[in-house]
Amino acid sequence: MKKISIIVNCHNGAKYLDKCIKSILNQKYQNFELIFFDNFSSDNSKKIIDNYDDNRIRYYFSDKLLTLYKARNEAIKKATGSLVAFLDVDDWWDENYLSSKQTFFDLDQYDFFYSNVLCFHEKNNKLIKYSQEKLPNGKIYDYLAKDYFIVISGLIIKKEILEKENYFSSTYNIIGDFDLLLRISKYANAKSFDEPLIYYRVHENNFSKKNNKMYFDEYNDWFQSQKNSDNKLFLKNIKYFQSRLDKLEIIYLLHQKRNFKLLIQIMKFPHFYLRIKFFLAYFLPIRLINFFRK
Repeated sequence: MKKISIIVNCHNGAKYLDKCIKSILNQKYQNFELIFFDNFSSDNSKKIIDNYDDNRIRYYFSDKLLTLYKARNEAIKKATGSLVAFLDVDDWWDENYLSSKQTFFDLDQYDFFYSNVLCFHEKNNKLIKYSQEKLPNGKIYDYLAKDYFIVISGLIIKKEILEKENYFSSTYNIIGDFDLLLRISKYANAKSFDEPLIYYRVHENNFSKKNNKMYFDEYNDWFQSQKNSDNKLFLKNIKYFQSRLDKLEIIYLLHQKRNFKLLIQIMKFPHFYLRIKFFLAYFLPIRLINFFRK
């Protein structure tokens, strides 16, 4: 039974912490360590962790606030398991999440594992399946180019793959997951699990006006770097990446300004369904726009 290092990064996440930690400790698959990386929290996160008397919990505190992916990388470097799993502090797992994959952990043919998730909308307590399609296995770069469908709380990766890629890129604050998975998917084999045993919490703090700008800027930087590289898989799928860039720009601009130029940009968007959605969003209040992001 392979040892799994479960990474939980936390910055002032006390509100959700108990549910997250209990969902890990209640896993039927028991060969794991929980690496809790407290990223300079000023709330009572440490006090909550101290209430758990379990020698599998390893607590680390950063004496300064790190960016998200720097914090993730620091936590990964503490891992002693051959597999690394991630769970965001506001999400939680079903007790069967790890055990349902146990048969595949020992197969050398798979380099990383990912699962469908249930989106828990905090505002109305609704649960919605994240991906309605059957998830692909094997080399999935082309699939991710068309529709990025991996949530980090449903991701497990061999530690040797993370080390090979030098972990997450610390230059990003939002798209680090995306960047890493695209790098890995050029050569690594994925095993997917359609049963959604992860609960991904959707709440008002997930995205903000500032995040829309940062998301667009980071994705644009990534797009330009790939465009100027010799990545043949990227060039093969460039129209899909360009479409995503255009979509993120429209979402960002809808939060900034609404003018005739933006309306023309929306009407030129290549996908009919999204074009209609963006056209309607143009006339909606800002607070109702974020559901167009996916």
